[in-house]
Amino acid sequence: MRIGYDTLVENPVNPSSAINYLVSVLRTLVEVGPDHQYFVFVSPKNRHLFNLQASNVTWINCFVSNENIPLRILAQQILIPIYAWRYKLDVLYMINQLPLFSPCATVVKTASLHHHLEPETYKHVPLRLWWRRFIFDVSARRATRVIANTSSTKTEICRLMKVSPDKVDVVFEAVSESFGCTSCKSEYRELVRRDYGLERDYILFVSDLWPYKNPDGAIRAFARQYADYHDDLDLVFVGPDEYMGMIPGLRELARSEGVNERVHFLGRIPNEKMIPLYCAATVMFYPSFAETFGKPVIEAMRCNLPVVTARSSCLPEIVGDAGLLVDPRNIEEMAKALHQAATDQALRRDFIERGIRRCSEFSWHSTAMHTLETWARAAALHKRPSTT
Repeated sequence: MRIGYDTLVENPVNPSSAINYLVSVLRTLVEVGPDHQYFVFVSPKNRHLFNLQASNVTWINCFVSNENIPLRILAQQILIPIYAWRYKLDVLYMINQLPLFSPCATVVKTASLHHHLEPETYKHVPLRLWWRRFIFDVSARRATRVIANTSSTKTEICRLMKVSPDKVDVVFEAVSESFGCTSCKSEYRELVRRDYGLERDYILFVSDLWPYKNPDGAIRAFARQYADYHDDLDLVFVGPDEYMGMIPGLRELARSEGVNERVHFLGRIPNEKMIPLYCAATVMFYPSFAETFGKPVIEAMRCNLPVVTARSSCLPEIVGDAGLLVDPRNIEEMAKALHQAATDQALRRDFIERGIRRCSEFSWHSTAMHTLETWARAAALHKRPSTT
């Protein structure tokens, strides 16, 4: 097959977690699907994110990526279809949105649903909400095939975007194999003490700060835990606050709850620097209302960290029996779970062992192979003669 692979959605300066997916899948595809040709759409500014050279990869310069969103959209809507025609592609693969017109089969990976599930996230940018509801939904409905990264997400895609279940394939993602603890916990604790000034043991919250990630619920649950059980812990947020400006309000909430000195915001931390923060933590707390996958949960399990996460959306499907599941709207239940995960040593050992087993079930090899299968189905449905 001749496969178009879009990367323009990534900001070259502040790439999202999706960059790990795009880079890891492409590298694996080159190895597991060497007979296929990959035409990768990049910009001069994001090309450096893909440190890969292979005879079956052609890099196509589209001039702009997500550092300029309006121009990036124009490139995706106009340039990519032209290149798809020029290079006689069999399949075009993109994340969340497709061109309105395409000369070949299309596969879209629908990785974002909060424009439906949490529309208040866009209250300050209503045009963005309108655009996403239009282009994401139209892309899913018009695509030859759709990829969802969990069964729960597939159900929501079909319900919210009015997509037939018959054309949606579930393909799990994975995380970097670099996640894992190779030193003792005390060494990692010394590193985070030196680099971030974290003197006490801590509960870790890893995510961009959006309302649907429930950071205010995390602070309330942490404050209840501290009030009820007196656990000598801090709460550490890792992730940018680039769109919603939530940190001032969250700091005020922490002050009103009496835990201001115990709540820390570290901002964006590069992936390669996350391992000490995971390995030194006491508990991973991920009380999100709506997720399509939840990579930080798997990263935490790879780093021997007990997980407390929400009993909502896809998170039970990802965690399985390897974590404590809670109602993300029940402050008392979350506080009790945090206390148990932090102090019950037998429970901690059990969940660490289960987590190691569970996260081993997610691999980029499996992701790449199942993605290739979806592309092949799409190409066959489009009835374009294969040029393999």
